[in-house]
Amino acid sequence: MDSFFLFIIENFLAFSFLILLIFTLIIYESRKGGKRIDPTELTRLINKEEGILFDLRTAQEFSSGHISGAENIQPENIEQKVNSKNISKEKPIILVCKTGSNSSKAGSTLKKSGFQNISIMSGGMMLWQNQGLPLSK
Repeated sequence: MDSFFLFIIENFLAFSFLILLIFTLIIYESRKGGKRIDPTELTRLINKEEGILFDLRTAQEFSSGHISGAENIQPENIEQKVNSKNISKEKPIILVCKTGSNSSKAGSTLKKSGFQNISIMSGGMMLWQNQGLPLSK
């Protein structure tokens, strides 16, 4: 352990740069694909700003229970589906999946297509269900 601290002291500038890069990477990855929102913000976006909600889970998971008003889309088809619906590039689009990880990839795809207002529900449907919020079937 002493040799580790000695290494840090002797290479303080390089070690500091490494920590800064790791911190920057974490921030970049957390914002990738869209801003993270919680269930309360999701509800507000749908009710007040007429946001469009896409559920990226499988059809079987979707049919077992989903957020009211959600449309089921497979992540690999999201760009074609959104473009076919003629959705404005400024309209709020909310993505939800099982845990929140697939939504980031789909959000990145939409951002590359020019959509500006992408939101991802942190924790996905697992968080929604853990909070006891209502599901439609």
